[in-house]
Amino acid sequence: MKKSIFTLLLVLITLNVKAQEETKQTELGFNVTGKLGFAKLNQSGMVPLNGSINAGDVLFFYRLASGTTLSGGVGMLDFNANGVSAGESYALKQSYLRIPINLNYSLYILEDQLDSKLSAYGGIGVYANTLLKEEVQTIDETLKNKNQGWNAGLGFNVGMRFGITKNTNFGIGFETQSDFTKMKKNGVERKLEQINTINFSFEFKF
Repeated sequence: MKKSIFTLLLVLITLNVKAQEETKQTELGFNVTGKLGFAKLNQSGMVPLNGSINAGDVLFFYRLASGTTLSGGVGMLDFNANGVSAGESYALKQSYLRIPINLNYSLYILEDQLDSKLSAYGGIGVYANTLLKEEVQTIDETLKNKNQGWNAGLGFNVGMRFGITKNTNFGIGFETQSDFTKMKKNGVERKLEQINTINFSFEFKF
């Protein structure tokens, strides 16, 4: 009986040590993130325009055992707003292509109680940004522009991540970003500021 108990304890200790070692291994994978929020467009010849944001990223990541994560990939961002110019109402829709690079740090919360499934994260990121297409619609006509230049921006993010299975996580967080350079094309300068979004992400580890 004592031998059986000793053997069982030894097995449990071994499994526990192994599990702890597994949680400290490096990880490689990708995440898909959807974003909803608001931003402000500053453009030469126009008053600042507030609008809504719909965006999404697909990022590949490499996470060290320390919790430091480097990620990069591609994203799309749509900015939609309504305004008035010269007494005429118009609807504006812009579609941006983005190339983000993020550096995050995460740590487990209640690691023992929740079996290392809940973690908090925060970090900083930079991005390159191009306006692929722009559509300005009035009652009488629709004006379209394409390829309106490049600029760059900076962002910060915080959030929580919860393990669903061994290789998948679900996350929810908050992100704030702003372009720090202006996009210039055909005499027009523009940039998006105060980009604040709620992010929902699914993470898949290889």
